[in-house]
Amino acid sequence: MYTWQHALWQQLRDSFQQKRFHHAQLFIGLPGVGKFDLVKVLASTLLCERPEGFRPCNACKACGLLAAETHPDKLLISAESNSIGVDAIRALSDFIHHSALQGGNKVVLIKDAEKMTHSAANALLKTLEEPNLNRYILLTCNDKSQLPATVLSRCGQQSVAVSEVSCAQNWLSEQHIPLHEFVWVEQFYLQPLKLVQWHEDGMLDKIQALYSFASHLKESHNFAEVQGILTEHTQLNSVFYVFINQQLKYRLQQGLGFSAYNDAQKALHRFMLDTQQILGLNQSLGLAKLIYTLQNAIK
Repeated sequence: MYTWQHALWQQLRDSFQQKRFHHAQLFIGLPGVGKFDLVKVLASTLLCERPEGFRPCNACKACGLLAAETHPDKLLISAESNSIGVDAIRALSDFIHHSALQGGNKVVLIKDAEKMTHSAANALLKTLEEPNLNRYILLTCNDKSQLPATVLSRCGQQSVAVSEVSCAQNWLSEQHIPLHEFVWVEQFYLQPLKLVQWHEDGMLDKIQALYSFASHLKESHNFAEVQGILTEHTQLNSVFYVFINQQLKYRLQQGLGFSAYNDAQKALHRFMLDTQQILGLNQSLGLAKLIYTLQNAIK
């Protein structure tokens, strides 16, 4: 468990001990704050035969099964092909209503619940509306605005966030990652695990190239490099968006006309929307169009 999650864990422990613990808990937060890691520890605690101080003992039979990922009373549901379908949620309902094979609690984890289809979300409602004793559903979500209000209203909602930047900075320093080399990292201190993942995946230099391009948008000549990075690593489109958006706001403060700023923002939002929603999109062409619009806006 991460240091920035300690206060939330205390709240969960207290609510459980006071029998106020909701049977369906939704953990909401930015990618990179450790929501799913927290949920896994919580699931292990709920399934442990002898939890100690609201933590799994790591010694009982249940903890052994959890370590081997073979516990029959734990079910993980995550997106396949970028969505969670109705069949997965129907399987959840069957799982919940059967007896616990280990005679204790049963726990379902739904990772990235916002990826449920409309039909899946409707199917989940039936289970949420009829809670069973000793059955728990733990959901994570990056953006709760993408979940139906009916689902939200039937869950206990927990915010998972880095409350103090210094907390994340101290933790990151212990990971021995050379983040001091990059000016842009301060924009992602509230998502420390994302920075660690980028380091492990060898992405830091690629992100630096995106930052350099955005910071010198009018003079930038490494379009081919940026094009190659975003084509190969489409998940970095959101990072590129952050850098471009920051640069546009800076230009606005420096005297860029509001009309030009508005046109540039529209082009940026259109590029992001297209890359997220249009299958088979010619990203190179879309990026070239975006850069042409941006460079003309800030001339």
